[in-house]
Amino acid sequence: MIRVTVELVPFGTGTPRKIAEAKIWNDVSGTLTTGNYGYKLKGANDKLMKEGCVKGFKRKQKHVWELVYLALKDKYDK
Repeated sequence: MIRVTVELVPFGTGTPRKIAEAKIWNDVSGTLTTGNYGYKLKGANDKLMKEGCVKGFKRKQKHVWELVYLALKDKYDK
């Protein structure tokens, strides 16, 4: 599983506070080279904002940030 946590650090030195989290996991329905991934995006207080899937991700050719981008794109690209 990939977990991306977004923290707010007040004034760059204060106590960090988690404000968002993304979890992305392999749903094991892909192949050795192409993966299918489920994801959940949560906001403050672990409130679920969106869950979905990214299919056909070429995991041997692409970087993990592109996978994160595709999950966010599914939520915000309308």
